Amino acid sequence: MDPREYRDARWHSLLRTAEELGVDPEAAPGLVEQVLARQQRRIRRAEDPDPLVHAALADAVLGPPSPASREHRRRWLAVAGLATALVAVGIVFAVTRPEPPPTDHLRADQIPSLFGYDGEAARSLLEKRGLEVSLRPFRSCEVRDRVVASAPPAGASYDKGDRVVVYTALPADVSCLTDYGEREVAWQLLDFANGHGAAPTFAPRVWVYPGDAPREVLSGAAAADPASWRRSGVLEALRDASTDVALVEKHPLTYAVPAVRVVPVTEGLGRCGVPDPSMAGSADVITFLVRSADRTGCPLRLEVYRDDDRRIESLALYPASS
Repeated sequence: MDPREYRDARWHSLLRTAEELGVDPEAAPGLVEQVLARQQRRIRRAEDPDPLVHAALADAVLGPPSPASREHRRRWLAVAGLATALVAVGIVFAVTRPEPPPTDHLRADQIPSLFGYDGEAARSLLEKRGLEVSLRPFRSCEVRDRVVASAPPAGASYDKGDRVVVYTALPADVSCLTDYGEREVAWQLLDFANGHGAAPTFAPRVWVYPGDAPREVLSGAAAADPASWRRSGVLEALRDASTDVALVEKHPLTYAVPAVRVVPVTEGLGRCGVPDPSMAGSADVITFLVRSADRTGCPLRLEVYRDDDRRIESLALYPASS
């Protein structure tokens, strides 16, 4: 399995596992990242990496088990499971009005998805909800200051005055520079679509290919105005993809959010409505996918073509589909 895809899908679940093993919530992201980095090769070879990653996480926290400690660990987990079950029974009897069952839509009293936010935008959003926010840099192969995680994570219930730690990307090393510029362009377009930032730099004329809809041509000035994109639906599609959340597990309650992936323009041709051959030719093209929170179906795909001055001169959208 691709290590990045595994990380995107299981990140919040692994954080909860680390915390259940006794790791401080603020230290959990760093530990999980270290374990995933060490297990990359094994994850890539595994069809289901969960068992090996959870074992590695337990070893990182508790130390490699001896035969005796392995048996003790099994007994401890069984006792912990029984205790959790008894507590859950107590809660069932104690609560007179149970909360509604969790869904793929977050309630107002749950931590929102911070996908597509930078640190300051996330702080503003959370503080408006009455939360105390602190930003912490976190080494990650992502564009600087992009939110990569929060503690508590998206979907966790909160009360006004609760404290939330938002982890923002600090590029880890030179290997992160491989597609750094392309990811910057992807985030600029997502920010523009979501009202989080100014328009990227457009060429004097912009050709827009919105899926199966008719081609449009916008002037550079019109392209910088979000209202000009209404008919094509390109910005709306980006917004819809950005706000997606998926309920991954009910016990413990775990949600997943979308993920951005930069791919070669030749990847995925002939699938998910993408023609083969591509229209790219020899143009300067950036292709990025916004994968759905549940990682099913065809991701939204946007091909971004630039002129010699690196201004966006054409966009081809292939909408997400189930």
